[in-house]
Amino acid sequence: MLYKSTRGQSPEVSFSEVLLGGLAPDGGLYMPTSIPKFSIQEINDFKDLQFHELATEILFPFVEGDINKEIFSDLVQETYKVFEVNDVVELVELEKNRQVLELFHGPTLAFKDVAMQLLGSLLDHFAKEQGKKIAVLGATSGDTGAAAISACSRHANVEVFILYPHNKVTDIQRRQMTTSGSSNVYPLAIESDFDGCQSVVKRIFLDKDFHIDSTRFIAANSINWARCMTQSVYFFWAYLKLREKNKDLIFSIPSGNFGHAYAGWIAKQMGLPIKKLLIATNSNDVLHKLFSENNYEKSSVDQTLAPSMDISVASNFERLLYNLHDNNPDVLSSIMAQFPEKPISIPKERWDSVVKFFSSDRSSDQEIKEQIKKTYEESSYLLDPHTATGVRASNNLESKDELVVTMATAHPAKFGEAIEGAIPGHDLNIPKRLNIVFDKEESYEVLSEDYEEVKQFILSNVN
Repeated sequence: MLYKSTRGQSPEVSFSEVLLGGLAPDGGLYMPTSIPKFSIQEINDFKDLQFHELATEILFPFVEGDINKEIFSDLVQETYKVFEVNDVVELVELEKNRQVLELFHGPTLAFKDVAMQLLGSLLDHFAKEQGKKIAVLGATSGDTGAAAISACSRHANVEVFILYPHNKVTDIQRRQMTTSGSSNVYPLAIESDFDGCQSVVKRIFLDKDFHIDSTRFIAANSINWARCMTQSVYFFWAYLKLREKNKDLIFSIPSGNFGHAYAGWIAKQMGLPIKKLLIATNSNDVLHKLFSENNYEKSSVDQTLAPSMDISVASNFERLLYNLHDNNPDVLSSIMAQFPEKPISIPKERWDSVVKFFSSDRSSDQEIKEQIKKTYEESSYLLDPHTATGVRASNNLESKDELVVTMATAHPAKFGEAIEGAIPGHDLNIPKRLNIVFDKEESYEVLSEDYEEVKQFILSNVN
């Protein structure tokens, strides 16, 4: 499998180059030159596979040519041993035709673990193969940083630099990043918002000073194709578990950077019978405005109870836009060259088909708390604030006759403020793997948003 840039000005490269890179040199995002296709019979034949076996079958076409299938299979199996449930993810029925797919059974209790743990294993494999040091760079508005640190800190050939907005993540999220005790981990609290952190990371990947022979700088964020492709697996898993109930599924997805939702789009392109994707946002509703008004425009960022969704630019939207323009890099490059100064809209001739597949809904902090309380009272199930936006979207956008699976993206214990606001006095019963971060010493750097300051810190600490 080869990969090309959405903007068309970079050469095609192999999967290992995509994995060990960030943005393409022309500023675009890497995309496979072709999408693997599975017939419905082939998909149904996967019904008895364990999660790691399903992941191997779905993902191997994307890595073929760079890694032997047997080695890849062993690597995937080893990766998912760190999850607390045998199947990696779990389905829970809230009520008739309303399910949640729990994706938070990994080391940091967030859905990011499903893709990030595999990313870390793949990085270690290719670092050893190429004899190079890997420096992982990431911007996070919440869970990505902790997931990247958990996935990579145990690998001696990998160093991790995570940028997060200072004082704008939850206490637990920060502590998960700052208490690893690993000498190869550098949590950087940037005096900015998530978009400011993301902007610095993107700039680094276009900076020639980071082209160092002994070290490869790679992206931990969902702009890395390895994360998008890996997240597609649990869409297949959910279908295989529910296919007897409904053969065309609707998924409701709490959406920030659009990588999670784009994974569902890719699963659809691969042959999975997905009827619709519901895009749930908080008050930072750039994606809701896109799918309801056909207007994609950068705006200011509000701090909310669902911090992982506190963004104003959804980086992976570029991938969808590329597909909607028939994978034409010239058109895409022209559009992105004018953004964010000029808003983006979906081509008129594609709009009807887009809104038939994508619907969207927006939740305020108050509506998030109301949904958490309502679901707990009616189903005795505790939602985290991100998942609450997804459950609310499923109820607002679809009738009770439609089967909807909401992606449960994080354990509620990570968001005590939101839970307390929704259900005062509720005992969170914090899992042990979260509680231990309060007994550990924190270590992190506070830096300004100044690019040169961040750049010099990273370059001076790359070993």
